[in-house]
Amino acid sequence: METLFIRITALGGRWEGWQQSDAGTFPLFEADLEALMSANAETRRIVLLVPTTACIMSTLPVSRQQLRQIGADEVLYLLEDQALTPVEKLHGVFQPVSDTHVEVVAIDQQQLQTLLEPFKAANCQLQAAIPDIFLIPANPDGWSLVVDALDCWLRLSAYSGLRLEAVNALSLLQTAWQEKAPASVRVYGDVPVEIESWLATKGEALEVDFLPPLQFSEEFSKLNARHPMNLLQGDQAVKTATSLSGHWRYAAIFLAVALGVQFMYDGLRLMHYKKQAAMHKEQAVQLYRGWFPDEQRIVNLRRQAEAHLVEKESRQAGFMPLMTRVGEVLGQGNWNTRRIDFDDNGLLLEVDALSLSELDRLRQQLNGLGITSETLSANSQGDGVRGRLRISESS
Repeated sequence: METLFIRITALGGRWEGWQQSDAGTFPLFEADLEALMSANAETRRIVLLVPTTACIMSTLPVSRQQLRQIGADEVLYLLEDQALTPVEKLHGVFQPVSDTHVEVVAIDQQQLQTLLEPFKAANCQLQAAIPDIFLIPANPDGWSLVVDALDCWLRLSAYSGLRLEAVNALSLLQTAWQEKAPASVRVYGDVPVEIESWLATKGEALEVDFLPPLQFSEEFSKLNARHPMNLLQGDQAVKTATSLSGHWRYAAIFLAVALGVQFMYDGLRLMHYKKQAAMHKEQAVQLYRGWFPDEQRIVNLRRQAEAHLVEKESRQAGFMPLMTRVGEVLGQGNWNTRRIDFDDNGLLLEVDALSLSELDRLRQQLNGLGITSETLSANSQGDGVRGRLRISESS
């Protein structure tokens, strides 16, 4: 039976695909994909490569002992500070990377369903849904780097990586180096001159291997249902007649264990969430005072903000709705706003972030609200990164 590997470059973006059978692996054009999906689609296995830019990837401090006592949902609650989407609406998988940490990949459930729906509607045999950064081979001693015309692909480890616009490649490397310098970098294909120069400045501290251009198909053998970051697990697992009973059996085991320890952790989790809620509320108040410095008293933050918006919407129809949505994101993350300018092209936002991945997460969350955001620059600033983003309403 043949397998189709289909990559969706971005939410709502174009497809590219490969057909793998006993005769070999062949690239597919969009017309080929349409023909294959319209004829006998139920006989084809599908491995879907979802856009890494739609995913949240994070290393979380969870020990192996804690993993035996809590479920996947509790692990995802640790992403609460990193995701604009409520944790209850996220779907994720995780993999232990040490005795004290796990690597987590999460995606909005609705976005995942949108990506899967065309294949479910065609009755295809969905095998896996895996972030497309895993098309890049892992380097056990450090990083794997690909810079093409559009994107910079940086595979950081066996279970993590980033994909950003190619124009941000140098800033991405500088920030990643500051967070954790690798022993070696495998560079696939040609890279811009400034990237070669940057690699050369590391001298003997970094072993650089320049390799031929990467063929994505080289990693296909590892992209299957057993991949640790296959998103079709848990509630999203493919249901079959043989797997259904096993699914409920594992669910019953989980419930029995979870109920036994649930009350032990409720108090601690409640204290944690109250502390986080108080912190976010204070950040929101400070942001509100920055917007409306003449406000003498804050009784109901939401209602007062809505009143200001209604009052000013007719005079600043472009600015206030856009700023409102941007403010919701800034108020729920670890970003320090430095400056906001507004012109006919939208907002120009300057923020400080802990790392380039945090800056990219801000861009992803803005895009998730239907806002078009573009990273103009990202430079090291002390222990973090100062970035400039152009933000505008989606056309």
